[in-house]
Amino acid sequence: MANDLKVTLDESVTPWVVKIDEKDNANQVARSAQSQTITWQLNGDAASGTIQNFIWVNSPPNGIFGDPNYSSNSKSMTMSDLNNSQSTTGEWTYRLEVLLNGNSYWSGPTSVTGNPTNPSIKNN
Repeated sequence: MANDLKVTLDESVTPWVVKIDEKDNANQVARSAQSQTITWQLNGDAASGTIQNFIWVNSPPNGIFGDPNYSSNSKSMTMSDLNNSQSTTGEWTYRLEVLLNGNSYWSGPTSVTGNPTNPSIKNN
């Protein structure tokens, strides 16, 4: 199963925030004996920017996720996810930073509309 995530900017709020397409839910990763790859790709209004930083808000246990790997032009980022047992099940929130035209934008705790904008990965 592909774990490809589109990264855009939400320009309807001030300041703008990074938006990861979660389809109104955490990005879910099914259990598998093999390590899976999650890919974040800049799209739309964010496509001319670069991914700068990834941080966990609530850190997962060691051994589940690999380190972020940025593409040579920083337009995408990948991370491995080893969701192979009950002990790797959980939901972890993260923040992502995009640099565009000299400005830094983050996924944030909540938007002005009150909707959470902190993306998460949920290992089922």
